[in-house]
Amino acid sequence: MASNIKSDVAQAIADTYRAEWGRIVAILIRLVGDFDVAEEAAQEAFAAAVNQWQTNGIPDLPRAWIIRTARYKAIDHLRRRTRDR
Repeated sequence: MASNIKSDVAQAIADTYRAEWGRIVAILIRLVGDFDVAEEAAQEAFAAAVNQWQTNGIPDLPRAWIIRTARYKAIDHLRRRTRDR
């Protein structure tokens, strides 16, 4: 059963990545104004999805979940960068 959940999550993440990566990064670039921060935040959100989705299940709107998570990660990154300056 656990391996079935892992394979379902892996498939959902792979499908979301293939179909939505460009849109996700473009949305994040518009939100934060920095390509590097947007791309890094999107990568971190996909990594977080692996753990979260196995525990909580695959969300109804995976792209929205990734964007929301990446947005928070990007904001945290920008705050740290500002604080360190």
